[in-house]
Amino acid sequence: MTAEVFRRMPYAEALPQAQRILVDGYGEGLVLQGTGGYYGLYYLFGVLGLREPVPSHPPDWVEGPRQNQEDFKEPYQMVHWLEVNGYNLFVNESK
Repeated sequence: MTAEVFRRMPYAEALPQAQRILVDGYGEGLVLQGTGGYYGLYYLFGVLGLREPVPSHPPDWVEGPRQNQEDFKEPYQMVHWLEVNGYNLFVNESK
């Protein structure tokens, strides 16, 4: 799978495929294997004031491919990176 496929993948479909899960109060980062390496799918539901992800929602941000699944940031670090780089709304801006 490619980044384009992952950008549309709902949380409920991505979760069972996750090879690594990064969780904190800002959301969840699911690391999946795809074309060319690993991809991080970030579901930042905590930023929106939610306590859990909405199963039908696509990720708010997708990173990858990367060669190592350990190279992905925790959700809090990703939120900070997005803010520093000018992303103020987390409504699937990676599309």
